[in-house]
Order: sequence, then structure tokens, then C-alpha cells
Amino acid sequence: MPRPWETVAAYQKHGCGFGIAAQKSPRLVEALQVARWSRSPRTDADGQCEFRYQPDQPDGWGKAYRFVALRYLNQPKPQKRKEAEQYQLFDAPKYHYRVFVTDLDAPIDAVVGSYRQRAGGRT
Repeated sequence: MPRPWETVAAYQKHGCGFGIAAQKSPRLVEALQVARWSRSPRTDADGQCEFRYQPDQPDGWGKAYRFVALRYLNQPKPQKRKEAEQYQLFDAPKYHYRVFVTDLDAPIDAVVGSYRQRAGGRT
């Protein structure tokens, strides 16, 4: 399976626009946590953002690209009635994210919609 940078390089070599799912490295998650988020009225997400980001060099990324992301508020899991309350040792993340890298100059919902359509409706 090609690494993300190899996929991006192939698209660029052939002059194709791209929108692919991004791997969430710890550094990318940090960027997501400080990004400027806004409502996402055209998606099923609780928020959306976009920013320029250059993944770490071991992946071969030579420049920054447009990253678009959706975030979803984590829902607490329902507990069984007789189950004793369990305390968490670690803070659970408040959100989970879907992140895409793209060179498309389209609104966030269009980038995500294009990916979903190509992926057969799966997220």
C-alpha cells in the first residue's frame, strides 16, 4: 500500500486534483486542537476547519498542503443498569476527527462529499 505522500505525488505527476484521507499523527492532532473551528451546516459534523499543514519529513512531504477536517463530539456510552460506575484513569478526548488533505479549491463539504462518493458512501 502506498504511503500518503506517494499517493499525492502520483496525483500531482498526472495533473489530477485530489482529496484523500489523512493519517492522524500526534502532531496533526495537535494542529487540529488549536485550529479555528466553525459550525458545519452542510455536513453531519459538529464543526469544520481548514488550514495549511506540512506533515513530518519522514513521509517525504516537500511542502504544506490544504487540510480540511470535521470534528464530532464524542457521545458517552450508555451504561448497563446494574453495572457499577467506573472512573476513568485518563481523560477521554472530547472530539474525534475526520481529516483530509486536498489540492481542490472547493468548500469543505464538497471535498468531504467527493471523498464519500468515491469511497462508496463509507466514512
